[in-house]
Amino acid sequence: APSAVPINDDSKGSSVGWAKRSVPIIGVQTGSKTASVMGSAQGAFAHPTPGQTFRDRLKDGSLGPPMMVIPAGEFRMGSPEDEPERDGDEGPQHRVRIKNAFALGVTEVTFQEYDRFARATGRKLPKDKGWGRGKRPVIYVSWDDATAYTMWLSGQTGERYRLPTEAEWEYAARAGTTTPFSTGDCITTSQANYDGNYDYANCGAKTGVYRGETVPAGSLPANPWGLHEMHGNVWEWMADCWHDSYGGAPTDGGAWGEENNGDCSRRVVRGGAWFNFPWRLRSAVRSDRNANEADFYTGFRLARGM
Repeated sequence: APSAVPINDDSKGSSVGWAKRSVPIIGVQTGSKTASVMGSAQGAFAHPTPGQTFRDRLKDGSLGPPMMVIPAGEFRMGSPEDEPERDGDEGPQHRVRIKNAFALGVTEVTFQEYDRFARATGRKLPKDKGWGRGKRPVIYVSWDDATAYTMWLSGQTGERYRLPTEAEWEYAARAGTTTPFSTGDCITTSQANYDGNYDYANCGAKTGVYRGETVPAGSLPANPWGLHEMHGNVWEWMADCWHDSYGGAPTDGGAWGEENNGDCSRRVVRGGAWFNFPWRLRSAVRSDRNANEADFYTGFRLARGM
C-alpha cells in the first residue's frame, strides 16, 4: 500500500486520521468521536467504508472538506400523518432503498472552503452578514453557486462530488431514527441552532436561547451517524427539483427531476435554519427556493459517490 502520513482532522480538533499521498484521510467513526487509524492498519483502509471519515486531496496536495461514509440501507421517507406540525408535502410516506454507500459532508460547507473555490475561479466572495467567515457555514450562495463548487471540487480531486439528493439527506439526517428529530421527539438549543424561544409540540424543551445567527460548523453535537448540524443552522440545497408531494417519488434514493410536474426553477432545501421555530427542523420537513436565490439562511452540504 502507498505510504501514509498522519494529518490533523480539522473537523474534530484534536483527532488524527491517516492520509494516503494520493487520496483520502481516514478516521474510524465511534459514535460522535473519531479514532485514529494506526500504521499497521493502513492496508485495510485503502477505500473508506461506512462509519469512516476521510478527506480527498486536491491538486496542490491540500485536503478537501471532511466526509463521512454513509451505509446503504432502507428507510421510510416522509412523516406519518399524526406527526405534530406535519405539512402535506411530507407525504405520502414511502419506502426508499439506498442501494450503495455514499459520502456526506461531516458539516455544512464553510466560508473557508467556499472562499478558496471563489478565489481560484474568480467568483465574487459571498457576503457574511457581519457574522464572520472561517468555519461558519457559507451563506448567500445560490443552487447554481453550490453546484459550481461541487464541479470545481470534482475537478480538483478526480472524485464525483455533487449535492445530496433529498432522499439521501433525510436518510442520513434520521440516522436510523423514525422520530421527528434524530434526537427523538424533542430537540433543544444545546443540540441545534434555531429559535429557542419555542419548543416543539410542548415536548418540554428548555426555552429562552435564540442565537440569532449561524454557529461555526461542527459546534453542536453530531447525530448518531457523525453528522453535525443536520438540524438547524442553515437550510441546505438539494439536487432535486421541487414537487408539492411525494406522489410518484423515486424509491431508489436518486434525485427527482422534471417528471411528475417537477419545477426545476425551484430546488429543494432541507434542515431548517438558525431563525426557524423547532418544528421546521424536523427530519421530514421540506422547503424550496428559486435556484438563483442567495440569502443569509441557506448554504449546502457535499455528497460524493463511493
